Amino acid sequence: MKAIILAGGKGNRLQPLTHTIPKPLIPINNLPIIDRLFTSLPDEIDEVIIVVEHLKEKIKAHVGDFFQNRKVSYVDQISMRGTFGALLSAKDLLYPGEKFLVLNGDDIYDKKELEIHLVHSRAFGLQKRLMPGYHSIHIDPMGNIEGFYPQNDIEKVNGSFVATGSYVVDTHIFDAPAVQLRDGEYGLPQTLLAQKDIFPITAVVMQKWLPINSFEDKAAAEKNTL
Repeated sequence: MKAIILAGGKGNRLQPLTHTIPKPLIPINNLPIIDRLFTSLPDEIDEVIIVVEHLKEKIKAHVGDFFQNRKVSYVDQISMRGTFGALLSAKDLLYPGEKFLVLNGDDIYDKKELEIHLVHSRAFGLQKRLMPGYHSIHIDPMGNIEGFYPQNDIEKVNGSFVATGSYVVDTHIFDAPAVQLRDGEYGLPQTLLAQKDIFPITAVVMQKWLPINSFEDKAAAEKNTL
């Protein structure tokens, strides 16, 4: 099974560090994020496609064509911006109907939680966090993703479910029109949700996901990892 790692971002909130180091190579307790990410991949993943752009040659030099017993290939991000644009960049490396895992290249995941993703036809990782300004993701009584909603007053205080950037999907995602966000980018989770009535998406609640979007996130991750 393939995993597609979205690793093209510039990491603006981690500048000036990311002027010279791509986010996936930022060390967390002396071990680069991408090394941790490969370690977290389920055993079923035997091939990895990395979507690259910013400082891509450094990522290629570090990972190479075979890393932690997995074949690795690379594809440049196309001009369509956003997470769906990044995923679309890898379309030609997939066969029709293929199921695959998608992960952010700058986050830390737990292997057992990713293994849970793989037992479902489509899966969507979530974590409850206090994230002001973000939309809340709701789960229906069947345990499937229902949609994005503005946070209510309770969620603004206690936190709400947000996307962890981990998905199990298949190539039918490319059959739907890409959903454009207000900032002009095209969103993978939003495009995935546009198909939920045809392809239900199982919610996978994750406790150990660690995003690395800021220096505060980096410090927190270093307190929670070895």
